[in-house]
Amino acid sequence: MKLWLPGRFLKSLGLRAEVSLNRRFGREFIPAKIETFCIETSSACNLKCRFCAYDKKQSPRLSMSNELFIDCVEQALALGYKEFHLTPCTGDVFMDRQVFGKFEYMDARKEIRAYHFFTNFTIPDEAQILRLLRLKKLSQLTLSIYGHDEESFIALTRSSPKIYRRLLSNLETLLAHRSSWPFAVDIGFRSTFDVPRDGSSELLQLIKRFRAAGVGVQSSHGIYNNWGGYVSQRDVGDLNLHILTSDEVFKSGACVKLFDSFQVTASGIVNGCSCRDVDSSLKIGDLNEKPLREILSGSNPDYLRIIEEQQAGQFRAVCRNCDYYRSIYHQPSNFRRNKIPTQTMASRLLAIGRLKPD
Repeated sequence: MKLWLPGRFLKSLGLRAEVSLNRRFGREFIPAKIETFCIETSSACNLKCRFCAYDKKQSPRLSMSNELFIDCVEQALALGYKEFHLTPCTGDVFMDRQVFGKFEYMDARKEIRAYHFFTNFTIPDEAQILRLLRLKKLSQLTLSIYGHDEESFIALTRSSPKIYRRLLSNLETLLAHRSSWPFAVDIGFRSTFDVPRDGSSELLQLIKRFRAAGVGVQSSHGIYNNWGGYVSQRDVGDLNLHILTSDEVFKSGACVKLFDSFQVTASGIVNGCSCRDVDSSLKIGDLNEKPLREILSGSNPDYLRIIEEQQAGQFRAVCRNCDYYRSIYHQPSNFRRNKIPTQTMASRLLAIGRLKPD
């Protein structure tokens, strides 16, 4: 269970050295091409996962109106965004009863290149799954699967046997129409350290069949992030898994999420991070009060204040406790391997300031 700790420790030492050196010489690694915008269609969920901040967050649980959604997309298109990520910070897209209206609007909007989202896939019925197959611009569907059998599913999600059976049924339905998928499917498979090697459960057999059908399955068992300090080992004490702490993450400089991961929440708040800030403590504006072009601006004082704080080593609580942080002074290995172009903070802020409609 703990064999991974020495490897993480050594990796952390290397990261600390890299970040410190790059910062000294002013080398910054913000993705140069940012065309994807994040919108939270719903902040509600049907599961109460033990490892998730959903049950502890104070922000409202609601779905975005179609009117606000369309207005948000139109403003983002005017700023040059072409793709949309619809995964909630905590929640599930299918909790929004009007979500197919949103999908169909995006399909019809010619300027939109694609949209994609994650889902726990326990909510839709067969008819809704078949409707997904008719969508034109849904480019990727990622299924987040928790647990490796009924017992572990219920323990991790605090759900019920009925929801577990619905997950199995939905996976069967989707797999039965493999030849008709107009989008890519990926599976994020997460459980405890107790996943058996024999793969004997119905769920494990289904995942094996998805693999055989060419679906990528990203397995990550036993190690979970802390949701910016919302989740601790105490919350999962009887489960065989480990919650990472912020002590394991070296923080120096602004997090890259502040530059490539804006999100409009279901209530219309524009947040500086789409990743782990469930209560919008990194709020940089509100679409109900200002247009997006004024909020996503290099001259927005609320936005600049957060960047300046982090550059000075002053992290707000959710960021101070976050283990998902990535410094702008860190160049990920896949960036080097794939020669992904990057930009500096100054050039990114200048570009944001120029994001204006013609």
